[in-house]
Amino acid sequence: MKNVEKRVIIEFAQVGVYVKVSAFHEPTMTEVSIVGDPRETEARLKQTVLNKLKYVLEKSQKQDSKTSLADKSNKRGIIV
Repeated sequence: MKNVEKRVIIEFAQVGVYVKVSAFHEPTMTEVSIVGDPRETEARLKQTVLNKLKYVLEKSQKQDSKTSLADKSNKRGIIV
């Protein structure tokens, strides 16, 4: 997941005594968020949310590769 940061929108929002930091990856339409201490630096909060986003994207990619290898004929329903 190199260069994930190129297509990511990051939002900081004060929520009471905490800061909610959200990261949205445009190409995959994936969003993650964290809640942090407002006294923490913006760079540290940003790095934390980007690490979480990378983790979620890698996990999603692994699941997609497993799904494509599995036999789909025995599953119920349809994929839309």
